[in-house]
Amino acid sequence: MRLLRLAPSVTALAVTLALAACNDSDSANSTQVTKAAVPTGLGSELSVPVPAVSYPLPAVDNITGNNGKAATGESVNKYDIAYNPVIKVLSGFSQIWTLGDEAWASGGANGSGPSDFSNVTIVDPTVWRENIAYVVKVTQARTYQQALEAYLDDRRDKNFSVIDGMGPLTHDYLAGSGARSNVNHTVADLERDLNDSAYFNANEAIAYEEGGDDDAAKGSSDSALGKVVDLVALLRNSSASTSPAKYYFTSPRPWRMNDDGEVVALTDQTETLGDKTFPVYETSVSVVPSLKYVRSTSGLGKDGGYPSGHTNAGYLAAWAYAYALPERFAELITRGSQLGENRILAGMHSPLDVIGGRIQAQVVAAAALYNSDNAELKQAAYANAGDYFGALAGDDTIYQLAHVADSDDAWADHDAVKALYRWRMTYGFTQDTSKAGQAPVVPEGAEVLLETRLPYLSDAQRRAVLYTTEVDSGYAVLDGSNGWGRLDYVTAADGYGAFLGDVTVNMDASQGRFSTHDWWRNDIGGSGLLTKQGTGTLTLTGSNSYSGGTLLQGGTLEGTSTSAFGSGDVYVQDGTLAVDASGTLVVGGSLTMDAGTLALTLDEDDSQLSVANTLYLDGGSLSLDLSDYQPASGTRLTLVSAGQLHGEFASVTANQGYQVSLSYGDKQVTATLTK
Repeated sequence: MRLLRLAPSVTALAVTLALAACNDSDSANSTQVTKAAVPTGLGSELSVPVPAVSYPLPAVDNITGNNGKAATGESVNKYDIAYNPVIKVLSGFSQIWTLGDEAWASGGANGSGPSDFSNVTIVDPTVWRENIAYVVKVTQARTYQQALEAYLDDRRDKNFSVIDGMGPLTHDYLAGSGARSNVNHTVADLERDLNDSAYFNANEAIAYEEGGDDDAAKGSSDSALGKVVDLVALLRNSSASTSPAKYYFTSPRPWRMNDDGEVVALTDQTETLGDKTFPVYETSVSVVPSLKYVRSTSGLGKDGGYPSGHTNAGYLAAWAYAYALPERFAELITRGSQLGENRILAGMHSPLDVIGGRIQAQVVAAAALYNSDNAELKQAAYANAGDYFGALAGDDTIYQLAHVADSDDAWADHDAVKALYRWRMTYGFTQDTSKAGQAPVVPEGAEVLLETRLPYLSDAQRRAVLYTTEVDSGYAVLDGSNGWGRLDYVTAADGYGAFLGDVTVNMDASQGRFSTHDWWRNDIGGSGLLTKQGTGTLTLTGSNSYSGGTLLQGGTLEGTSTSAFGSGDVYVQDGTLAVDASGTLVVGGSLTMDAGTLALTLDEDDSQLSVANTLYLDGGSLSLDLSDYQPASGTRLTLVSAGQLHGEFASVTANQGYQVSLSYGDKQVTATLTK
């Protein structure tokens, strides 16, 4: 074994020494070793076609049908599924519950509501009972805090309500936008003494109505964050009404249903609050007492539950904020889902209602952002948020500012947020296994919602990300949505779910924000090749199994899990391959260094990197980071182990003032660290 010693650095922090090129004839690892070829993967990218549909789809092109206008300008019947794309993508509901009125479903729907409910059919009793059972369960077990939060999400302006999804940025956003609550109560009421005159008891019936949609609460176009305020207004007012779909489907609110999902009016009973008198139904659902007064008195025919209007509005606001401030993308979208959950906790809506609200909001938001007429505003809003919060971040990034430890950040646990959002996409309804396994569908324009979250990818690549992260088919409502219901944007924000084709990522760090540094947190499978180019940093954190190999041509590719680089070969032509895993990161094939840098963050593990086949060093440097692990002088560590080893690093760098002696064996590179 040949031992190479490096002289002390002339600086206090690093030591660098160019090492002599390897001479195979006198080296211990002189056995002939074949250099791995540059990985080529599958030879093509995944192309996700726009699904073939007929009018009124695609929804992004015909969204004005929800307002009663065709894309060409003529008036159409917005209550008719033949003209309204929102009703069309929500039509899976008819496979669960239906009014049973063919004339109504064929264009007879109107704002007055149907007069006959004698033909109501519960098409899927299993899902319908699961739907109402969830409402009964959560409203019967509701805590006081949940009751108060449900009240606030009902009565506050929805644009304001979801702002707390910004976490540590919430107060700064409020200061910069002028947005404010339009109700007199906050979650702080939890801390008030019962005898405090300002105390508000959400579990006490009241006979007044406060809050609601309020332009003054939304913030000002003239504020420091005026472009963001304007983007939220655009999405909230872009063919966004749920009224046509509500009247078309005319499904009952949960507080009108019994445990089987049937509507049984108790005709000999009424409930009076102040100046309103309400019918009473056979039900186990508990409405938040302080919200009983705001229930509709117009009757079943004009009080449809599906889709939830509040949920739609909350998601639309969240989508606008997430587009402008993608550093809180997952948290804001999940906050939209929480507003939907609070509609269930309030007793006002069911899971199917809020799933419908989510689907509609995605369609409406995508249509607004896909419309070229809105390109200038959406770009201005993204820049506005970047400039405003970038100035507040100072030497840190906006992402760092947006994720500082904050006890008020309910969405700080990324993995929990991700799992919660995905569960709420289906609410755990029984899957029809006979319909499972259908190919993912990515509708036209769906990719636009990821533009700022994955800015370094092309539209085609963003469609591929959505394709590889969708939920399975066979769940209530989702299959009839032309793909909109199955899109999991929170998981998609974490990058590809699989490399079903080759993927080339070119990140220009000068563009800032996620182009400078992003994290792909999904477990990535597939047989494609990952090629990393550009100057930015991409960090892989998942339990990855992709087999097409990894090619680094620029910037930094970092692995923080033991299987970050999949099961294939890794080939470095330029850039930095960074390893910072808790445990030994395993390269499933060979690792070849033609140039660039292998950067190892050292810890107490015996080996930082294990290469299953050949470690071939034909150039490139080694960088050791000892910031979090400062061993005693003279400590010897195994840095890299391999099936076989060829060559040596051209140079090595270590921080924290350490001197490094490297030795190369047949199957490992070790370092002795001294000070």
